[in-house]
Amino acid sequence: MGVLLLRAKDVALACPMGDAIDAVEAGFRSLSTGQATTPVRLSVPINKEGVALTMPASLAGAPWYSVKVVSVAPGNRSVGRPLVAATVLLIDASSGDLVALIEGAALTAIRTGAAGGVAARTLARPAATVATLFGAGAQARTQLLGLVAVRPIREVRVVTRDPAHAAGFCHWAAAEPGLAGVSVQPAKTTAAALDGADVVITATTSAEPVFPGALLPSGVHITAVGSFTPAMRELDDDAVRGARVVVDQRAAALMEAGELRGLRPSDVAEIGEVLTGAVPGRTTGAERTLFKSVGNAIQDLVVATRAFERARAHGFGELIDFP
Repeated sequence: MGVLLLRAKDVALACPMGDAIDAVEAGFRSLSTGQATTPVRLSVPINKEGVALTMPASLAGAPWYSVKVVSVAPGNRSVGRPLVAATVLLIDASSGDLVALIEGAALTAIRTGAAGGVAARTLARPAATVATLFGAGAQARTQLLGLVAVRPIREVRVVTRDPAHAAGFCHWAAAEPGLAGVSVQPAKTTAAALDGADVVITATTSAEPVFPGALLPSGVHITAVGSFTPAMRELDDDAVRGARVVVDQRAAALMEAGELRGLRPSDVAEIGEVLTGAVPGRTTGAERTLFKSVGNAIQDLVVATRAFERARAHGFGELIDFP
């Protein structure tokens, strides 16, 4: 029996952003209609203030289920290694046999960017052209790719604590085919970055709000994906107050998102509920919308499935003997 090994480059080939957005939208619909099973992630501490996360997911009637294992190791920064390492196991739902071993950091970045794309397609104003991006890592890259796939973005302002990170991001953007015709530049100030923005994305590891919410313009859409524990928050109370708050999964977001502390289940909607028409999304052009994502394992499953099936059909990846 063989197991398909999909490295980062294979994932990008097998599941481009447009496909990932469509897959994640379908996953969110399944999540909110009770077809998906995704327990709140299990978290355990590891060395040097790190954390290990385990995220399983299954879908009614689907041929596969998935388990993702993620390690967040803050000590890696000091030795030049990635902060996050992840692996996704795709498993036959009937036999229990492992069918694919997938590099999880690339898959996580793509599926999270795709979730931002779904949120922007659902909640941002259709004519949005100006985006502000806080962060310059792998998540920031795929968030931007997800956004430009669904909205006519022409100007992107990048805000980072280290100017070198913003410069590196802009250098990457200039060479990225998916961003042709989009001006991506470092912001001079946070206030200038937010002035007139249609979409604001936060993709950082900050434990403190990264901008004053009072500076947000009317009608802005916010996608916040960086924080995933109650002790972290990228947005302050002013950014959340008065917004139409939409989440990936209600129970997980209220438990894990620092930005949402104190909110009740009735205060937030799931994106799957908006997609199915069960609840409204944006109601006016002046309304502020907020998509807060802590990540959900259904995103891993649907993107892993799409990547595996296309890779198998087109010969991507490496077939290895296991066990």
